[in-house]
Amino acid sequence: MVSAELLSDLVAEQAALDALLSELDDTGWARPTPAEGWSITHTVTHLAVSERAAHASLTDDRDPLQSSAPNRSPILSSSREVLEEWRTARSDTLTAFAATSPSVRVPWGGRRMSARSLATARLMETWAHGLDCFAALSATPRDTDRLRHIAWLGFRTLPYAFAVADERPPAPLDELRLELTSPSGGIWHLGREQAPSIIRGPAGDWCRLATHRLRPPAQSELRCEGALAQSSTHVVRAFL
Repeated sequence: MVSAELLSDLVAEQAALDALLSELDDTGWARPTPAEGWSITHTVTHLAVSERAAHASLTDDRDPLQSSAPNRSPILSSSREVLEEWRTARSDTLTAFAATSPSVRVPWGGRRMSARSLATARLMETWAHGLDCFAALSATPRDTDRLRHIAWLGFRTLPYAFAVADERPPAPLDELRLELTSPSGGIWHLGREQAPSIIRGPAGDWCRLATHRLRPPAQSELRCEGALAQSSTHVVRAFL
């Protein structure tokens, strides 16, 4: 099964957003998020549909993202229905993750990834869209050490990020390392210890760059040493 630690963090991230949403009235659900054209209702509907897609990937070896885009799904009839659908969908997906080996490769967005990576991506998407919901309500989210999963995903997917940007890294990617300050004050190291190009700074900033919730990179407190580090902060993306 996908590790209990990762799944526990996924559940905790979903619960943090659920706690925010459960207090909303219809006016709150209609509030616009920073994503143009998306209200909180649009956002949570998207999360529910994405969970259904992940469940199909895990249980049917089927990639719904190839046949229908989940980004703008029909809005359900009420905010309560949207919330209950997301709760049910994420519970079903969690059950599927718990029954799947972390190394099994499943279809997602036209390619295959490990079940571990898919679970990490679900946590990442919950957190990123959760930031949008917090912003819509002028509320301040609290970063936690659950960000270590998103930091890893942003680092791990840099080859994909450079390819999507149609850019060639100025140096081999194994020459990059990250030294990120965690929300609890520790230092997370990603990459080989002697890699000459370094990104240092708050883990929250790196994760916000990776999910495109902090643009441009100059707005962050990250500090780069080397051309590879600098270019990585411009192309990083932890999503399809």
